Amino acid sequence: MEIKVVIPSHRRWDRVLTTMAVDNAILCVAESQKSIYEKCNKGIEIVTHPDSIIGLARKRDWIIKHFGDVFMLDDDITHLTRIYTEKGEATMVDPDDAYTLIQVTAQAAREAGAYLFGYSSSPAPVSFNSLKPIQLSGYVTGCAHGVLSGSKLWYNPEIVCNEDYWISLLNAYHHRMIWKDTRFYWAQKDTFTNRGGLAEFRNLEAEEKDFHLLRQVFGDVVELRRNSKNAKHPFQKTLKLPF
Repeated sequence: MEIKVVIPSHRRWDRVLTTMAVDNAILCVAESQKSIYEKCNKGIEIVTHPDSIIGLARKRDWIIKHFGDVFMLDDDITHLTRIYTEKGEATMVDPDDAYTLIQVTAQAAREAGAYLFGYSSSPAPVSFNSLKPIQLSGYVTGCAHGVLSGSKLWYNPEIVCNEDYWISLLNAYHHRMIWKDTRFYWAQKDTFTNRGGLAEFRNLEAEEKDFHLLRQVFGDVVELRRNSKNAKHPFQKTLKLPF
């Protein structure tokens, strides 16, 4: 069964990159933004949600309920890359192959009994373990992850910036297993500076509120990231799952 590839987007009608990174993707936007997205994204299927759905967590929750089996990609993805290659080998994956990979990964997750699936959250080849290319627990990045129907998963509307941590933790609580293919990485552009999208809602106050909410619901498995030289803000976090 085909899994839909959906790009949630907000006020970036003239800056959607992801449709060039993967074939057959669907844009999901607010009803009031449909006409301008159509003008700027010729030939791309567009599905709309009510304007009352505000915020990325609410949008993702609407998407998984509307589509069932779905893989979501942020709108600022430039390409899918292989991180297991040898020197001189091609790293960029063609858009048609990227779409096929999503279908294959979804099927593998389904057969394994997982409801949440994704890919590597790091582009660094040193982070790839060739003896363990598939991880069955942990975290899936919000910019590229899939949810299969029949799960107990939902997105908390109170979460502003960290819906990926919420869904990863909720999945760990209910289902334990994820399916994470660490051979591939979805590359983004201007994630924290691009106008529109989540940038409209992300700030330090929201990050702090999200951190405390995650701690309140899931406990001390949610920790602040310590001694990180590249931390973008003081509330960047890590998960210490017990399995």
